[in-house]
Amino acid sequence: MREGGLLGWATNALVKLDDEAPGVIARALTAAPARRQAIFAALAAREEKADFNKAHDDLFPSSFAEVVRHRRANDILRHSFGEVPDGLLGLLTQIGDRPLPRAKDYLALYDLLTSDDMRGAEALRASGRITCRKLEVLLALDPRWRHAHTLDRIDSGAEAMTFNRAVTFIQSVNSKASDEVVAEAIARMGPTSSLPRLLDRLLRRADRLPPHPVPEGDNELRPVASMRDLLEAGRKYRNCLAHRLADIAAGKIAIAEFRGECLVEFRPLTQGAGWLLRDVHIERNRPVPLLVIGQVEAKCDALGIPRIDEASGGDGWTSYRRFTGELEWN
Repeated sequence: MREGGLLGWATNALVKLDDEAPGVIARALTAAPARRQAIFAALAAREEKADFNKAHDDLFPSSFAEVVRHRRANDILRHSFGEVPDGLLGLLTQIGDRPLPRAKDYLALYDLLTSDDMRGAEALRASGRITCRKLEVLLALDPRWRHAHTLDRIDSGAEAMTFNRAVTFIQSVNSKASDEVVAEAIARMGPTSSLPRLLDRLLRRADRLPPHPVPEGDNELRPVASMRDLLEAGRKYRNCLAHRLADIAAGKIAIAEFRGECLVEFRPLTQGAGWLLRDVHIERNRPVPLLVIGQVEAKCDALGIPRIDEASGGDGWTSYRRFTGELEWN
């Protein structure tokens, strides 16, 4: 037995209506999906005590129980909602046979259609069966990203809000990722496409990277400061640099190349106090020769870029990182 009875939250209301007009429960159980869901929607409006401007033209209007027992789906909706927005009955049909788990979800559907959110309504129409999860995702999504492809690929309202913030980040680092471009990319997703891959493609075209700690024009230490150069460096040194692009775009890491022999990793200091030399990487993240490390450190010293001083207690930590070859980059 489901919580609340055979038809969830609607069970008690239907039992009371059946006492008033015998046959209501049988009618609800045997009705076609459109009429059955119209009954649930009308019950939801009463359950939530929603205030709609209902207008009945009948001289002697029928009771709600009689309307549910004898009238058509649109009549049932009009009795509780007054004006019935275009498309409401079609969306109700997509719910299926059972009521949505919460009465308020029916009011969310009504509000969606009366808010002129055509993008959200079309997303629901194109996404197949309407569930409580889809409604939660739809309401949490930024209206610009409401589409059947996002509804089908996002599992919760919390995940939808995370996606909103992720797109905001992408737009902050990619000047070409306009609302229209992002919405079009979502609309053109194929059956095997994923939202993470979509965001990654947009990230790889980022053109608003943070200022680099290494100045241009140095023949020894060259800043790797564009997405194209970063991807090329990842291929050249055969490491996971392509998976650190978001950290670089956010200013959490900066990369430079030393004499075409190794990559130099920098991390920002707190409160905008500059950058710190973090590590040195060569091809496939093999252990870096100490001579190369010493040359990189001397170069950074000359540029005024600080590093962890082994004499102050960093020797064991630094030795470990050198020996293991910075496993996190593999």
